Amino acid sequence: MIQDVLILGGGTAGFFMAASLKTHHPSLRVQLVRSPSLGIIGVGEGSTPDLLNFIHGHLRIPPAEFYRAVKPSLKLGIKFLWGKQDYNYSFTSAMRLRLGKSDMPIGFVCDEAITDADPATSLMAQDKVFPRSPEGPWPLVQNTIGYHIENAELVAWLETLAEKLGVEVIDGDVETVEQAEGEVKALRLKDGRRLSADFFVDASGFRAELIGKALGTPFISYADSLFCDRALVGGWDRGEEPILPYTIAETMDAGWAWQIEHPTRINRGYVYSSKFISDADAEAEFRRKNPKIGPTRIVPYVSGRYAHQWVGNVYALGNAAGFVEPLEATSLLCIANECRILTVAFREGGLRTNHTMREHADRLCGRLWDEIRDFLAVHYRFNERLDTPFWRHCREHVALHGAQKIVDFYRENGPTFCLEVELLKPAQSVFQLQGFWLKLIAMGVPHGRMDRASPLLREEWVRTQAKNRAMAATGLTVAETLRYLHDPRWAWTPGFYKDEE
Repeated sequence: MIQDVLILGGGTAGFFMAASLKTHHPSLRVQLVRSPSLGIIGVGEGSTPDLLNFIHGHLRIPPAEFYRAVKPSLKLGIKFLWGKQDYNYSFTSAMRLRLGKSDMPIGFVCDEAITDADPATSLMAQDKVFPRSPEGPWPLVQNTIGYHIENAELVAWLETLAEKLGVEVIDGDVETVEQAEGEVKALRLKDGRRLSADFFVDASGFRAELIGKALGTPFISYADSLFCDRALVGGWDRGEEPILPYTIAETMDAGWAWQIEHPTRINRGYVYSSKFISDADAEAEFRRKNPKIGPTRIVPYVSGRYAHQWVGNVYALGNAAGFVEPLEATSLLCIANECRILTVAFREGGLRTNHTMREHADRLCGRLWDEIRDFLAVHYRFNERLDTPFWRHCREHVALHGAQKIVDFYRENGPTFCLEVELLKPAQSVFQLQGFWLKLIAMGVPHGRMDRASPLLREEWVRTQAKNRAMAATGLTVAETLRYLHDPRWAWTPGFYKDEE
């Protein structure tokens, strides 16, 4: 019977797991070891709607409480300065929409201009975040948004939440890991304390102290698909610049740059391959693009995942389980899903050693990481915006792995959803087939069913775009929306966010 859980790591992953376990299994004793000598990476982070469902649904945190403490900004998606045309990738299901009364997916007609595909992409194009309510000045809040968050503020709030839930936080550095029969039995800290538990969670970041160093789990590299291995991070204080309702992903000479919006700060980063550009030249290119940038720092990383996340009585999550660059804001998405998976596995398995639950949960985690790799690979393989050595190498050599069959199907049949269940198993998919279709359309990848876009359907498409643009014109900006959401008169609808297991 599992009664004591010890979490190694005091960053976002560790505290989210502690909160998840204590919220759903209050009888568990949960201890968290936080290193006083290791800081957090501390960059600004973007999320997808998964995080909001996790925080406000799974963890049952009222949105008003989170807004007061963490002060997030709002994002409808990602604006890509990428491929054939700049395009807005919202968290809605735009590619699933049908034109008028036809059964034609919208993807067959938006080859020339993917903008204004649905209300969300039109709002993004006009730097608005929500429609205005027809009943007054209030925003018509949707649940298809993500957050922009300062990591330090998020972790500080999580520490307070953990204390409220009864998590025992222990400051100390690990000296040795005691093992027996393929499992971890205890951690010995440098100050001599010995901490034992029935179950251990490795949230130690890139160090992967338990899953990697102690248990020797093999690491699966993603280097044949994702060539970048550095992130140059900086930013500047926001002046009069408007708060944008999206993350920006901008093609650079040897990679790409993000821009994350916070109410008082703009966070910028350059993800690049050290094989194609030196650190000094990356810094120079970054500063040419961003003359307001302040001090910068370099974060090296390795893309890939451990072959297993759940080994014996150890479960890894976050950077201890795997890492891919933040091109689709998947870091917090992975943490939220990994926390849910273990929490539900404990519940359904009765807090007992359960080999089949472990085996299938571990496989599910692996599929999550591999799909993210495959989705990001598509971004690199077909981006023709720049003709630099890095991008030529990407177009020639990026391995698509599981995305290859999806691309092959698209090239012959176009963005149809008729065999989605076979292509992607959508019940287990993060991005769904619509995400792959939008990327391929936006980057100008041709397909063999251009004949399906008749002149009448193209006229309907023009009318749809105009309708979406008109709606967005009356929308609210992020700054206006945040003022309303912080207004004491604003009340959230009960159950607005649900726990999605």
